Amino acid sequence: MHDEAIKNHAHSNEVFERRMQEWRAKNNWLLPPMKTEVSKDEQTRGFYIGKDDDKDVVKYVTPYSTERDLEHKGMEGMVNMMWCLVHSRADELVACKTVADFNALFEQTIRLEYPSYPSLFSLQYHLKRIVTPRKLLWMFSQKANMFPGKARPGTARWTVDPTNLYPAPLFNPNVYTKSMVFFNLRDCRSATISSRSAHYETVYLVGASGGRDETGICVVERLAQFGDGAKIRWLLSAQQLRKMERVVFVSDCCPFRQFVDSDSDDGWYW
Repeated sequence: MHDEAIKNHAHSNEVFERRMQEWRAKNNWLLPPMKTEVSKDEQTRGFYIGKDDDKDVVKYVTPYSTERDLEHKGMEGMVNMMWCLVHSRADELVACKTVADFNALFEQTIRLEYPSYPSLFSLQYHLKRIVTPRKLLWMFSQKANMFPGKARPGTARWTVDPTNLYPAPLFNPNVYTKSMVFFNLRDCRSATISSRSAHYETVYLVGASGGRDETGICVVERLAQFGDGAKIRWLLSAQQLRKMERVVFVSDCCPFRQFVDSDSDDGWYW
């Protein structure tokens, strides 16, 4: 009886996945294939192979300031939306020259992931806060350092690792930014005893000391001044976007006593 139930459940899942794939193809809303391999260079930038539902998947480390949003179950649709726009609507995406253009594309496609948008959102504050075109564009942006894409050399790096400080320090905006990656997850670090002293030294299995250059697929120029009229500069072509492979986002642990508000988009203005 138990074996029969398992068999029926597996069959139901297969039927659902087949119908979902047919629906995605019909609506031009396909997800890109999952990334399966990680090079040594990619590993230094935050890619690694880890477990997700007992399956090996490629994960990508994001800043600690993304943790609150990524752990909200309503965020799954936004992440899917990012990948579908990149893979299935790349030409429309790079055709967005201003924030207003991107807002329009968001409104055209949002119900493919959230059929109840926006009617039920008024009853769910957090969902209403994170499912917005500004939030989606921010996650694509190079300054957010969340989405893999093109790196911007010369961006701020950390010199003192807050993860190793006790007690945990307060966030200091003169020393750190909310977009820095510390690679402080258990999967990213090990430790060894220095041969010249008795103290432990951090070994980076993923990433490197100092973090990584800010990485993304676009730059939003002078948003504070121009608002919806601000220009968007895409860093990859539509062809390059379509070739991107999907990864699972996993955020750093917050190393500070005082969490930085991830809603603040002041990092866009430079």
